[in-house]
Amino acid sequence: MRVIDFGRSSPLRSQTLWHAIGYGVSAGAPVTLSFTRPAAPYVCIGYHRRIDEVDHDYCRENGLPVFRRMVGGGPVYLDAGQLFFQICLPARAVPAARAKALRMLLEPAVTAFRVVGVPASLDDDLEVCLGDRKICGHGAGQIEDAVVLCGNLIERFDHARAARVLAMADPAQRDQTVALMRRFVTATPVDPASFRAAMISAYAAALGLAAVPGELTGAERTAVAELDERFSSVGWLAGPERPAQPAGAAPRARQVKVRAGVWTFAATRDGAQVAASVVRGTVEQVWLRVGGLNGSTRQAERALTGVPLHSVAQVLTGFGDPGRRLAAAFATADPGRL
Repeated sequence: MRVIDFGRSSPLRSQTLWHAIGYGVSAGAPVTLSFTRPAAPYVCIGYHRRIDEVDHDYCRENGLPVFRRMVGGGPVYLDAGQLFFQICLPARAVPAARAKALRMLLEPAVTAFRVVGVPASLDDDLEVCLGDRKICGHGAGQIEDAVVLCGNLIERFDHARAARVLAMADPAQRDQTVALMRRFVTATPVDPASFRAAMISAYAAALGLAAVPGELTGAERTAVAELDERFSSVGWLAGPERPAQPAGAAPRARQVKVRAGVWTFAATRDGAQVAASVVRGTVEQVWLRVGGLNGSTRQAERALTGVPLHSVAQVLTGFGDPGRRLAAAFATADPGRL
């Protein structure tokens, strides 16, 4: 197992280096575990996500570059308080079933956290957690004939900025998102050198390979230069083309995932406005605005608190036509799109 520690990297290189390794492993380079820490903060968005999920005005005003990666997931805020690791293997060495592959590639990370004193676990949603709090963000995907999983040791986390870089027009949704991030995403400020050593041992043992310090091949260095140019282009950042929304289709809710099963959304339809937090399928907090409730807004918000998302429409029918309009706004939310 080749081990490469890139140290501090520019925001761009913190992405293009591990992508180049993906191409290298696909072409025959050995299984590789790499590490890097971004020298400056930036935002990164998954390959298939809409670029308008990022607040570009805020990022531009605060000097935060935005890059699109080749693996999935939503937009995330990254900075020097996070040490990134990437494990890259030939696709033939990884189970074809996604859940099995993620378990295989994440369990060594859990072992490493435990070695450095963090009693982490891999939960049923295949997230690395401390209790109910996520402590390691991860993304996985395939680059040609290589599979790569990226994760991080979060030594410090700026919850407010992590929410601020996301495009959310509704202040109520933003407030709820920050609150859920503080509750469900936590840092584990352990010694990074000890964590790196534990990661190397854990992945080498799990894969049955000897860990050997290494460096990029010539072909990988060439790929880095090509990827630097690609990832800096306007066309790449814009992302793949998507089918246009059918004329007359109902507007979609703006949804933000905090961790598996924990998300917020905001929606407006037929003059009704909704912003809500959903935890494990239950509405935990809700903000409503609609004409005609005649002073019953707070009553409706209390009535929805603690209600399963699938029962919201049933509860709101008791509030007449305004309730039905609010239910229509709620119906634009779709957990399947998270």
